[in-house]
Amino acid sequence: MDYALKIAQLRSRLTQAGSAGAMLTTTDNILYATGFSSVMDGWHLIEPIAAVFVPTNAEEPVILFMPEASLVSLITSERGGHPVFYERIRTYDMLNFCETARGHDAHLDLPDDLTAELSSITQLIEGQCAENIMLALKHCLEERGFTDQVIMFDDLRVATRLAESNGQRWQDALDVMLATRAVKTPAEIALLKESGVVADKIIAHTVSQLGVGKSWSNVEKSVAKFMIDEGVDPLPGSPMLFGGAYDLVFRSDLFRTPYDRPFEGGEIAIMETQGRYRGFWIDINRTAYIGTPPQAYRDQHACVKAIYTTLVERLKPGANTAQICRIDNIPETKRLGAPDKLLVVAHSVGHVPLESPVAYPGTGWHAARDGFDVKPGMAISIDCLYFGSELGPSHMENVFIVTETGSYSLYQTPLDLIEVT
Repeated sequence: MDYALKIAQLRSRLTQAGSAGAMLTTTDNILYATGFSSVMDGWHLIEPIAAVFVPTNAEEPVILFMPEASLVSLITSERGGHPVFYERIRTYDMLNFCETARGHDAHLDLPDDLTAELSSITQLIEGQCAENIMLALKHCLEERGFTDQVIMFDDLRVATRLAESNGQRWQDALDVMLATRAVKTPAEIALLKESGVVADKIIAHTVSQLGVGKSWSNVEKSVAKFMIDEGVDPLPGSPMLFGGAYDLVFRSDLFRTPYDRPFEGGEIAIMETQGRYRGFWIDINRTAYIGTPPQAYRDQHACVKAIYTTLVERLKPGANTAQICRIDNIPETKRLGAPDKLLVVAHSVGHVPLESPVAYPGTGWHAARDGFDVKPGMAISIDCLYFGSELGPSHMENVFIVTETGSYSLYQTPLDLIEVT
């Protein structure tokens, strides 16, 4: 992964913001800047367990903060093909884990190569092992002379706690980080392309599991296992969406709805994967019909596809996502039974499904109304989700890599309605 390029892009943003550096303590930002991740990330702790300090001045080192007991994870990660980027290390005690790790074990005989690698890592450690991560951050900023300079933080609790303890000057790093992460590096684009191949496989597997008499809950379990086998971390709870709820009549709904009876034919399955491949979100969406759909529904889906094609043609550098998503000037929109129920949104995708460079809160109405300007290197998802109730929903979604002149889709599964008999 080209971390040097990422750090350079981030430093450019920090310079524009007039900040002396960024202290990043949230999981995805640490992963973005260094490639460091921990099994403890899965615990979803409410406090940071790692951090990275990126000074704006390129002559200052990038510093990784971690529990002392986790130092060996840097070696195992590199041996597993996932090297971590850092130039210096600061350590801290996490509960009594590090105390135990320092304990003497007369029976432990480390291999010479591991001892050598650990020795090279310890030479990059600066300062003493701090009692907790906040003290590690505090000592670093004080000893390196950053207390009186503006530092950006992606966790404002961390920022305010440091401001209380040593008067640290700070600003919010969120907008800077999202603007940096929105433009992908070549290595990130290569990983996104890999994720596209996997996404197509997941859709194909999902279709193979559908049919009259099949249970949606069993389909979800099968898809989750398939995703795990393909190196994807499924979203907890359910890896897939469904088209609506059935209670005498079909009620198309926004996103996941339960359906616990065997398919009898006539159901609409919305297949949108929910998970991350090697840290990057998969965002593919297709529609399947169980049984033989009426011609009116086929026509509706074809209409949504025609609208979608027009939207994709607009995705070019310099375009604004709000303008891309305008549907009032697309003739096919008037053919829908309830045009106001057509949801169209364009958003940046990365480590999370909504990674758009818009003002916080990025999930507000302003994000869709005002949009953001498209740039080469962005990964943009275009969602076209019709929630009309007369015939049922028709959904489709792809992620596109923006080039200097246009864009191309990460996914190759056709947008056509999938009919499952």
